[in-house]
Amino acid sequence: MKMDNSTLKQLLTEYSSKRNKKISEAKDRKEQIYSKNPRLQEIDDELSSYAIQTAKSVLQTNNKNLLNELNFKKETLLKEKEEIYKDLNIDSSYFYPHFECNMCKDTGYITENYRSKMCNCLKQRIFDIEYNKINSFDISKYSFADFSTDLYSSEANVEKYNSPVSPKANIEIIKKIANNFIKNFDNPKEKNLLFTGNTGLGKTFLSNCIANELLKENKTVLYQTAPIMLDSIIEYRLRKINKL
Repeated sequence: MKMDNSTLKQLLTEYSSKRNKKISEAKDRKEQIYSKNPRLQEIDDELSSYAIQTAKSVLQTNNKNLLNELNFKKETLLKEKEEIYKDLNIDSSYFYPHFECNMCKDTGYITENYRSKMCNCLKQRIFDIEYNKINSFDISKYSFADFSTDLYSSEANVEKYNSPVSPKANIEIIKKIANNFIKNFDNPKEKNLLFTGNTGLGKTFLSNCIANELLKENKTVLYQTAPIMLDSIIEYRLRKINKL
């Protein structure tokens, strides 16, 4: 995929900024808790000290009695710490940076098999800027929870609909196929979907619902509309994008 290098540089600067902000916010949360509960800081300082003492004991003396004593003290401190957390109705994750992307920790890159590669969240941001600009809209508003089959007729009319099943039964089948597509998206044997039909039948809404669900699963989505056909049928293709 061809891309302006300035776009990537801009995004990486943005990622670095928001990552630093999340780290700073986590530091502020810890300092606030420490100021209101100084015993927590004392426990953390003691735990750090015991960790250093334990390491020295293993490397220098390998004194089992000392190790047991240090481990006992450590466990006692951890229990006390958990009790304080319980009283405050928090857990250790409260002090962690709350990154937007838990996969790359807001760096834009992940390590897989000892190799660094672009995270799906950064890929999606690039697609949003480079490709989806023309079709810009808030895809998060589209949900299967809002996809009502009650809008479709329950009447089965072969002559009118060119099908032995009713429009409602048909759309329920299509919805099930769409859900299976999402569920089996990573299966290389899973076939792509092609929606065709006249305007107003729900093709756009359904394809956007699929795209939204895939984005929630950290997949990369590229949205494109094909040219209008002679009979005014519009094609919507949802393609699997594995790499740039």
